[in-house]
Amino acid sequence: MKGDMKMFLYVWFFILGAVIGSFFQVCKDRLPLGLDIVKGRSFCFDCLHPLQWFDLIPIVSYVMLKGRCRYCHHRISLFYPIFEMMSGFLLVLLVYYESQVIKAILLFLLIMDFITISLIDRQWQIIPDEMIILEIFIVSGLMPYSDVSLWEHLIGILIISMPLLLLNFWIPDSFGGGDIKLLMVNGFMLGYIKIILAFTIAVLLGGIYASYLLFYKKTHRHHHIAFAGFLCVGILISLFFGEYILYFYSYLFI
Repeated sequence: MKGDMKMFLYVWFFILGAVIGSFFQVCKDRLPLGLDIVKGRSFCFDCLHPLQWFDLIPIVSYVMLKGRCRYCHHRISLFYPIFEMMSGFLLVLLVYYESQVIKAILLFLLIMDFITISLIDRQWQIIPDEMIILEIFIVSGLMPYSDVSLWEHLIGILIISMPLLLLNFWIPDSFGGGDIKLLMVNGFMLGYIKIILAFTIAVLLGGIYASYLLFYKKTHRHHHIAFAGFLCVGILISLFFGEYILYFYSYLFI
């Protein structure tokens, strides 16, 4: 019975994760276009026909409709059901490994927020304020689980973001305003030591990617590269593995 109950809960969390993943896809599609993510009915982006509730069931609707719009029969990207499935599995994985369910759900929301920010920034080179505001609420929920002092959190807000803000005055558009806001929020979440680590990782990853693009002539030196994705990866690495990385660093060099 205990095993059956566990399986039932994992199925329930998978469904919840898929539904939340579907919502974040709505954010990805609508926010860059200035569309409301709460009010207004969903619609097909090809024929603009309003969608019914049964057209919007995560994963199931895609299968039932055979991957096409019910009204114009235009093919629906396979990205949507795959994203919903991965969201479901991610929440199950976090609940499985994290003993505190509320914390697992908050971490899931944080990761989904980061993925959405990265996808939007990659396509549009913007970070919607709505996604930053959402993360502020998520970070507020995660604060009781932090073992970092309040002063470290407060210093973390400015230790990277302030120099970048000053750099922007000196060299306009050197960093996007959305990137700086993202660093401020996550500097508070991680504290000043881990946000420095996160930014260092992001710069290294971004530098490797930029070098690859330049080497294969896929871009030019003055082309802006969407940096939010690298920041999000750096923040997550620092959040989950920062203590191990810092310990290894201190063991080798201190």
